Amino acid sequence: MFSRESARGTFEMTRRSGCVLPLALALALASTSNASAAETPLAMPAQASNPAAGVTTQTGQGGFALVTFGAWPNQELNPRRSPSLPVAVRPLRAVAGGDRPGNFRRAIYLPHVAAAERQYALPPGLLDALIWTESRYNPWARSKAGAVGLGQLMPGTAQAVGVANRYDPKASVWGAARYLSQMIQQFGAIHLAVAAYNAGPGAVQAARGIPSNAETPKYVQKTLKAWRQSMR
Repeated sequence: MFSRESARGTFEMTRRSGCVLPLALALALASTSNASAAETPLAMPAQASNPAAGVTTQTGQGGFALVTFGAWPNQELNPRRSPSLPVAVRPLRAVAGGDRPGNFRRAIYLPHVAAAERQYALPPGLLDALIWTESRYNPWARSKAGAVGLGQLMPGTAQAVGVANRYDPKASVWGAARYLSQMIQQFGAIHLAVAAYNAGPGAVQAARGIPSNAETPKYVQKTLKAWRQSMR
């Protein structure tokens, strides 16, 4: 294909040189000039390959180039040079029911639970088992007594541990971890701390152990059973 501008340029060049070519010949010359320009290969950048960025380039005859993306060299990770490493989360196991696997909500919130356990130096898996017993990892769970969220925090407890929105899953997890840590420090025993989480520290102090009401003994049993099963 030729353009009107290239034909006009060819005609002007032949006119200024003193010889006037026929219009057909001028158009033919313009077409040949455009074809030669189109056949000229584009210049490739000299340093197109960048293995560190995962890009390699192989240039063949005629100016054609094969560009490959995602070709990173095999490199071993150096922990000292890695600013942040992925958090290792234990695999989902059966909890609170023998052969009952963890549900999809547990899979979503478990990384936050594991991080909160490390932050407050809780026994691994204990907060996970407690939240499972409390709400089955349902962030919208609400009890008859008015406890809501993953950690089933009461209004006074939530305020004491700095949780403004009890329905916020992450805030509920961290609030539950903080409160459970406080109960462990106060009573010095896991079963008493779990009982205090459910019935309140005053009830545990008054009973000098697990309160013998209709709920707390079963709650402690379920939570500790889920904790043992999650650590298998």
